[in-house]
Amino acid sequence: MLAVDLLCSMERPAVLQAAAIHASLVETDPAEPRTRAMLAAIGSWAAGDLVTARNGFQSIVDTYPGDAVSIYTAHMLDFYIGDAPHMLASTAEAIEVFTADDPVIGYLNGLHAFALEENGLITAAVERCRIALALNPDDIYAMHAMVHCLYETGRHEEGSRYIREYMRGRDGSTPMRIHIWWHYALFELYADNIQEVLACYRVGIRRKTSLRSTEDLDAVTLLWRLALVRPSLDLSAYWRSLFQDWKPYLEESWYLFNDFHAYITYCQVGEYRRADSLLEAVMARGKEMSEEMADIFLGFRSFTTGDYADSAARLARSFPRAFPMGGSNAQRDVVELTGIEAALRCQNYEVAQHIHDSGRIFRHQSPVVQAYEDRLAALRTSENHTQGVLK
Repeated sequence: MLAVDLLCSMERPAVLQAAAIHASLVETDPAEPRTRAMLAAIGSWAAGDLVTARNGFQSIVDTYPGDAVSIYTAHMLDFYIGDAPHMLASTAEAIEVFTADDPVIGYLNGLHAFALEENGLITAAVERCRIALALNPDDIYAMHAMVHCLYETGRHEEGSRYIREYMRGRDGSTPMRIHIWWHYALFELYADNIQEVLACYRVGIRRKTSLRSTEDLDAVTLLWRLALVRPSLDLSAYWRSLFQDWKPYLEESWYLFNDFHAYITYCQVGEYRRADSLLEAVMARGKEMSEEMADIFLGFRSFTTGDYADSAARLARSFPRAFPMGGSNAQRDVVELTGIEAALRCQNYEVAQHIHDSGRIFRHQSPVVQAYEDRLAALRTSENHTQGVLK
């Protein structure tokens, strides 16, 4: 369980600790089949093969349906590899194993709620959230799933209020505190309350509990979104501070989602040699880096150099395939938003309209979304717009 907890951090130093625990346990040569299966899955995870690790834990669940630790671990690995369909299927099967009065059932409802939401089944997800929170109002995972449901239905004001009320009296020691405040800032961003977003960034998101750079995953993409919607803001001091925390990560590259955030931080502050070295290291790991994923990395690099045409072309053809980097739909929306911003800046109406029509962020109205709609409409009637071809 300690090894699993360390691995769930997705940070290389913690992974090395988990690998040491794994090695010491393997030396004991356990005979019990479930223990051997779990050690095999942990070994795959520590070696960076997350898909094999997920499949291993799922096999344990299939053989021992009541193994709550393996259910949770398979769920987390589904999240890390971006496999929402499997996440839904596995939690749906697992929840049927436990009785209504089992102490675990509330938490399983929270896990299932998140899986439902990530697959677009919002009504069912909200119902599961309510069941979980009725059993335990402190269930942060169910609360987090509810926040995602509010985001997916464009209820930004309600989402902000819900988070403020929930976090009142809970802030200091709340699990997922930084991430919950990121959700709050995202609601406020779409409502165009920029000063509130900046205040939340300073007080809620950059008030860290450790020096690890991966506590700043959400800080990176919040700053990036701010720069997109308010390019006149001078965020250079914020970026320099973030870079100092991410600077050591080049030697700790291990997980694609973290790599992406480090990479765009390096690009944003002009550390292109460092960014290129990181991308080379990621590519050298092999199978997890598809052509579409490379396009996403390079599309963000091009955006920071002002090559908006290249950025728009790369991101437009690749943003629907961003899920293998892991994270949630809401977190990966930054790829889509960057793509349409790049298309508008290079005045490519065809690409901008394609992203608008096939993406996610324009499903619900908000002041920020309306501003993008207005820019797109103006570009359509402009004599200067180009007609780029999607490849």
